[in-house]
Amino acid sequence: MSVIVTIYNTTEKYLKKCIESIINQTFKEIEIILVNDGSDEKTSEICRQYKDKRIKLIEQKNMGESVARNVGIENATTENITFVDSDDWIEPNMCEKLYEHIQKIEEYDVIIFNCYVDYPTKMIKNNFYPKTGILNKQDIEEIQLQNIEKGLTKYYPPETNISVPWAKVYNKRFIQEKELKFIPNIIRMPDALFNTEVFEKAKKIFVLDEYLYHYQKNDFAICQRYSKDTIKYYETYIKLIDEYIKKYNKNQKFVDTLNIKIVTSIDRYMYNYFFHKDNPKHEKEIEAEFKKLLQKELYQKAFKNVRKEYLSKYQKLVSKNAEKGKIKSLKLLKKIKETIKMIKRKI
Repeated sequence: MSVIVTIYNTTEKYLKKCIESIINQTFKEIEIILVNDGSDEKTSEICRQYKDKRIKLIEQKNMGESVARNVGIENATTENITFVDSDDWIEPNMCEKLYEHIQKIEEYDVIIFNCYVDYPTKMIKNNFYPKTGILNKQDIEEIQLQNIEKGLTKYYPPETNISVPWAKVYNKRFIQEKELKFIPNIIRMPDALFNTEVFEKAKKIFVLDEYLYHYQKNDFAICQRYSKDTIKYYETYIKLIDEYIKKYNKNQKFVDTLNIKIVTSIDRYMYNYFFHKDNPKHEKEIEAEFKKLLQKELYQKAFKNVRKEYLSKYQKLVSKNAEKGKIKSLKLLKKIKETIKMIKRKI
């Protein structure tokens, strides 16, 4: 089994915990591929300090996580590939458990297992799909929809959805035969785009009821950072999913789910760009830019066609005020949401 870790300036305590959790697996016959994607010298030194002969350290200039993941796949020499994010860690028997299950499965394209979500003061179980064994066509459609956005799916995980590349085992033969790759230069949701094609082309997807991975929730997540390119990233994702729906002639559920994604992206724009504390623009300039964006056909069409019964109360309020260009109301909604989150953290 090949365990691929892509690394870019990961905090020392997280990186060490990650690597050591892999080195100390009870199942020893593994290949550990560390792809150091142009990290600073301190991070590079941490990677080099591990002398385990199973480690294959690949150091390259910074080319982005998608390219780093592809490099990891290209350098894997085993048939079973799994990813671990460099700020996460895995259970000591993860590889052993997975190997045991793989021996019982004659063929597979993808294996999905569960994870824990680790917060500073608590740990929550996250079940990606409430079924074990091989998935049928209806199940696969459910995870395809979940991969795009919460909405029409009958089940949605409590903490994080199925779009992540970790907590899975990919069959390298399947990846190569279907020519599946992470798209370079996609900053947001590259994993969801990769798994969109994976779930579309996979014939045998297995789900294991095993909690073997620890997803570390910390304050450095990209979803919390200011980015002037947030809108561009989301609109690129929306465009590619729209192309996918048309290419594979997907049904109305996928169109409805994409409309939900377009409408709920407004909340991300508020958090990562327009109302972020690091936005250097003047308030009036921000409001004018926001109003102009919301008048675009992409959003106006989604506001009119979105299945509102599948939106939360908060999302309905955001959609209603965004459609009418009420920027001050959107700002107030963001503040209320942040206040509620702070109260919940203290409880």
